[in-house]
Amino acid sequence: MKIRALITRPRAKGEQLARQIEAADGAALCCPFIDISAGSEFNKVSSLLEKLQPDDYIIAISDNAVNYANTSLINEHRTWPQRINYIAVGPTTAKCWRLHGIKNTNVPNTHDSEGVLKLLQNASVEHKNIVILRGNGGRETMAEDLIKRSANVTYCEVYQRTAPTYDPELLINKWQQFAINSVIITSGEILGNLIKTIPYTALPWILNLHFIVPSQRIAALAHKLGIEHVTIASGASNNSLFNAVKQLDMQIGIS
Repeated sequence: MKIRALITRPRAKGEQLARQIEAADGAALCCPFIDISAGSEFNKVSSLLEKLQPDDYIIAISDNAVNYANTSLINEHRTWPQRINYIAVGPTTAKCWRLHGIKNTNVPNTHDSEGVLKLLQNASVEHKNIVILRGNGGRETMAEDLIKRSANVTYCEVYQRTAPTYDPELLINKWQQFAINSVIITSGEILGNLIKTIPYTALPWILNLHFIVPSQRIAALAHKLGIEHVTIASGASNNSLFNAVKQLDMQIGIS
């Protein structure tokens, strides 16, 4: 495998993906451009969920939302409520809930806000309580649409995303010595943090690398920034990204 990838997703999953690539005789360097930690409402999960009635809704934006919420519940010696409608934005999030004992999770066909809204388009959400477990910000469109349908929507910022601080010149030197030829991006926020960090003089080099992204939306953001070589994975899971790495390695033959 000719891939020499820069992995920018949070460290735990980034290192797992790096091991997958290295096991296939590729090379990978993990350099997170987002850090995940407990959010401002981490300690409010139990009190929010105990107010839910049967047939209300909990929507989890990511596996981070589920994991941090689960830890918060454990800290309060509480469990996930029963007879609630659980919605996971994607299959990885649903799998995470299953690991914590929630088996009846609904997953939309498209793993985004629009997919969730389509999943709920025929549901009676009027006066239903809906808790959205998320990070710091995002998914406003989802809440706005549900509020228009008279749902009682509450956000719970159970985790937060922050941008790490790096020495830009040291980064570029390290990446060029490693001879990276591809960059794996899993969110628009990570892409933005990366571009903001890179020295202006190194931008032409970075923008000319091959980027792997998990969706058409992030591909469009990449193109707007001047990135020409973009491969779209089938999702943001490590397996989806690894399959895209293999596809890129076979089809393009990076040297």
